[in-house]
Amino acid sequence: MEKILLKEYAAQSVDRYRSMQAIFPEALLHQAYICKFSCNEYIVRFDEDIRCLFLLLDGRAKIYLVHENGKRALIQFLEKNDFIGELSLIEAEEHSKDVVAINDCTCLAIPLASAKKQLLEDNAFLLHLSKYLGDKLLKRTEHYTAMQDYELKNRLAKYILQIENNGYFQEKLTETAEYVGVSYRHLLYTLNKFREEGLLEKRGRQYFIVSKEALEKLSLKTN
Repeated sequence: MEKILLKEYAAQSVDRYRSMQAIFPEALLHQAYICKFSCNEYIVRFDEDIRCLFLLLDGRAKIYLVHENGKRALIQFLEKNDFIGELSLIEAEEHSKDVVAINDCTCLAIPLASAKKQLLEDNAFLLHLSKYLGDKLLKRTEHYTAMQDYELKNRLAKYILQIENNGYFQEKLTETAEYVGVSYRHLLYTLNKFREEGLLEKRGRQYFIVSKEALEKLSLKTN
């Protein structure tokens, strides 16, 4: 992780800083800083306390629920303007989850030790957070509805586009099968169909996206 002073970032991204001002009280932004995470780097670990509220400014990340037996389940993707640690802020979550960068990520970090009280007393921020949490709930509901209503090829195409990095799909297939709600065998069959149809190409343990346009057409049917 690389830390950068917020004023340095703001000087290069004026519009982005103005969008932060629309969410957070100015006094809190003086305490904030910028964090940069590399691909596959942990932003948050489930077994560590969350010390900051993060706002994802650039990049994509994924959230894993870690079970008591140590197994992980992918439950959600994060993109620009998503919060990380908001449930800990409002004390709705006792144990945090793993949050891992899919590609290079830039986050605004606000230390909770000094900012929590002010955040929870700021009506404008709480209104923004309430709308965000409502939207997050709807997205998760839509995901589980899509698991029942759409074919695997449509769900898998959308998943690959969400998780790809520089044109490569390289996730563990056991986790992929669990997320899209099918058996490992059924997943392999569908990936082979994608290869036969010229959508993907197997390169070592990774899949290279040959036709992003074709995947996008399939994924649109889940929207």
